[in-house]
Amino acid sequence: MVGEGRGNPVRIADSRLQISDCRLRETACFMLYAVCCMLLACQDKPVCGPNPVLPSQVIDGFTLHESSSGKRLYTLEAQEAYVYDPVQRVDVTGLRVLFYDDAGGIHSTLVADEGSIYSKNEDLVARGHVIVRTSDSTMLTTDSLSWSNQGRLVRTDADLVIETPKGRIEGKGLVSDAGLNKIDILSPVKGTSDYDFETGK
Repeated sequence: MVGEGRGNPVRIADSRLQISDCRLRETACFMLYAVCCMLLACQDKPVCGPNPVLPSQVIDGFTLHESSSGKRLYTLEAQEAYVYDPVQRVDVTGLRVLFYDDAGGIHSTLVADEGSIYSKNEDLVARGHVIVRTSDSTMLTTDSLSWSNQGRLVRTDADLVIETPKGRIEGKGLVSDAGLNKIDILSPVKGTSDYDFETGK
């Protein structure tokens, strides 16, 4: 279709095609921008994945105190907490855990990038740059570490490094009390230390 106007004839059909083309390009750009935003958001949020589940509650500056028979076991602090009520789990980021001895003093401190608390039994799992420091300057470094609230033990199957004033050792897999007073390493170790620990065969 050709319309009349001043000067040369105006091709209305061509103009419509150009406008439609522009709108398609704008829509495609918007969709690409939205996908990029979603991918960036997934880097920090635990709700992303093939079957995302939204948390029941999100808490900034989260603190949890756990005790048994009137004695404090640990205090957990986190930058953010994502509460999933149906599965009785709380996912946390930027966590710090203070473990207490029988006298109520702090005998070790754990820090990690993230972790999970299982509300049914108050067990903990820490993940990402996990470091445990004790009051006697012992330091455990690993990628993941779990705490059994019933057994009062920490455990990892990952590679680990233990540094003490008496030396440095490397191994894989560990079971210990939270104060790292009695350590059972589940594999042969490398390094030298006068520290008292047991190794698996």
